[in-house]
Amino acid sequence: MVKAKTFQAANQLIPKIQKALDKAYPQAQILVRKFEQGPPFNAPVEVRLFGPNLDQLKRLGEQVRLIFTDTQHVTHTRATLSAGSPKLWLQIDEDESLMAGLHLTNIANQIQMATTGLSGGSILEQTESLPVRVRLDDNQRQEQMKISELNLISNTASGIPLSAISNSEIKVSRGTIPRRDGQRVNTVEAYIENGILPQTVLNEAKVKLDALELPSGYQIQIGGESAKRDEAVGNLLSNVLFVLTLLLTTIVLSFNSFRLTGIILLSAVQSAGLGLLSVYVFDYPFGFTVIIGLLGLMGLAINAAIVIIAELEVDPQSRQGDINTIVRLVSSCGRHIGSTTITTIGGFLPLIIAGGGFWPPFAIAIAGGTLLATLLSLIWVPTMYKLIMRPRSKTTHHKLAKGVN
Repeated sequence: MVKAKTFQAANQLIPKIQKALDKAYPQAQILVRKFEQGPPFNAPVEVRLFGPNLDQLKRLGEQVRLIFTDTQHVTHTRATLSAGSPKLWLQIDEDESLMAGLHLTNIANQIQMATTGLSGGSILEQTESLPVRVRLDDNQRQEQMKISELNLISNTASGIPLSAISNSEIKVSRGTIPRRDGQRVNTVEAYIENGILPQTVLNEAKVKLDALELPSGYQIQIGGESAKRDEAVGNLLSNVLFVLTLLLTTIVLSFNSFRLTGIILLSAVQSAGLGLLSVYVFDYPFGFTVIIGLLGLMGLAINAAIVIIAELEVDPQSRQGDINTIVRLVSSCGRHIGSTTITTIGGFLPLIIAGGGFWPPFAIAIAGGTLLATLLSLIWVPTMYKLIMRPRSKTTHHKLAKGVN
């Protein structure tokens, strides 16, 4: 067994193990996948086919599977609408069976006893009672010819072969019928190589999928990783408008100014961009955990901007645009903001150092974004405060007074 010591080594082993297993067991479908971020999904790329007829859905599913098979970076495909399991169908000649003294019920009971088995009692295993079932061995139950040679017993004769009074045929029975939102569906799942984005494979296959002619009453829908991610993000952001309204109301009532509220909100937007920049620089994937981290980062940036503006609002000289006073006040509160930033980064360092594919993107988004957003806030917030809150010049006052007169 090969043991990977690092996250990068484990990622390099995934395609090697996948190829080795596919070569060693071509009759099986074995998937080697790494731990993924975000909401759970069966396959990274899914195509859902909706329609009323099961046979037509199966044919369309085979066409979609062929499209995915010809697409680059696809390792395995699977359709949820399977053919089902084989069953043995017996057509009994009732005239022959009655002449042999056998009724249909007797024949069915004897076949069931031979295949499924007959309960002959029970044994006591410690405190549990286990039933004892008597039936034919597996070899005779799994072969059509063996079952056809089954001897039936009647009141008038014994040892009548089942094949003498019946015809047998093996047919594939319909398995479970998958449904989604009350409609019959055949979901074609495509599994891709490690390190390949699902959207890349989907974009390549979508050209052929759009050219696929669907009969009337049938429709196609894209699922998989992209659909689950959009659904999760939609659920997460469903209450953003309500939260944003409360946030704006609180800040406006606190500072009694829409201009100061605008500065604070722009700081939050900038911090989200800096968090994405940190994730990009450290080459981590953008996932659901990064979105959660960005929301937390925006809260930290808003807090830092509020602290700076609150400090500037205390001194009347800073409201008059005095540069020395603004620099002194920002330097004073910068020590507190800097210490908070250092402790925040230090708290996320263990998650970054530990590695892996789940927590490091989250930690990098918050830690790196906090560092960059703090440095930017100490410069950008007081600059915008001076530009927006500067007093009107004497010329402006004179023109306004002249206009009133």
